[in-house]
Amino acid sequence: MDEATSAFVLRVLQITGVFAGELCGDIYWRTDGEYAPVTFWIGCNDLFDWGSADSEQITPENLPILERSIADATASCEVGRAYASTLFCCRVRGMRPQGACYPKEKALWPLLDACGPERKVGFGNPYPPGGKP
Repeated sequence: MDEATSAFVLRVLQITGVFAGELCGDIYWRTDGEYAPVTFWIGCNDLFDWGSADSEQITPENLPILERSIADATASCEVGRAYASTLFCCRVRGMRPQGACYPKEKALWPLLDACGPERKVGFGNPYPPGGKP
């Protein structure tokens, strides 16, 4: 593994390991085949579309977005850090989450709203922001 890859892997582990599942409970990695030496993802099942399995890859290019998402979500409110991985995925996609995935804590809503245009309610997004499934 080259020096840049080693530094990237170490930084991902430092960022996500500090929170022991509180921040990125759904972090996954593979080290085989096309994913070697290592590829990381954050799970975002149902975040964008109702009833879907999904993930967003962590790359050297978007690692600063993860770090900024942690800082912004943590600063927004007491429970904000728990939504940092959600904010990361939304920022990388340039997309708001489906309405049912908006947190109860409305202090986080402006951060999520800034990720992309308002979404129409319909198939895959059956509720407006804060709507209950």
